[in-house]
Amino acid sequence: MGKAIKITAKKAPEPYDLGASKFFGTPTVPLSWDGDFYEDEIFFCQIKLSDIAHLDTENRLPHTGYLYIFLHTEDGQYALGADVRYHDGEPELAIDEFNAAVDDYEKYTEAYLMEFSEADEDEICTRLFGAPSDWNYADDPPKLLFQYDPLDNEMDFLDTLDGFVYFFFGENEKDFETITLMEEYT
Repeated sequence: MGKAIKITAKKAPEPYDLGASKFFGTPTVPLSWDGDFYEDEIFFCQIKLSDIAHLDTENRLPHTGYLYIFLHTEDGQYALGADVRYHDGEPELAIDEFNAAVDDYEKYTEAYLMEFSEADEDEICTRLFGAPSDWNYADDPPKLLFQYDPLDNEMDFLDTLDGFVYFFFGENEKDFETITLMEEYT
């Protein structure tokens, strides 16, 4: 299955590069996406793919542009849905206070910068790729894009979830619109 890419997060200093790989804060997106989000959608993270190119030796993701994860919050309920997007270029639009208007998610406006390093494919941490931690099903898991461990950082996001949030690829790993989200409790 190959190596994984560990993601650690640190609260961003002021000022910081808005185009950096990060959780929360101000998303920087293509101008064509302006107004293209649902009212219950929050900005979860953006990854500047050139930041991970040297670690993505299997070329699972493009090595240029940005990968974004937005979450549908189902109007403040606990069920989350994934809106994963890719843009091959530099973003032109910074959307301040993106999460501030969504009930129960207003506090996720501060940015946490990402740092990347090698990880074992089954390491219990927030990471790209590998095998999902605590997979307790008879079937093999779908291919993992992203594993979020709420206890692996100080962001306070989903910290009542004793488990993981997985983002799985669909049949075609290059089709980001087919990525699904699964919350797994340990």
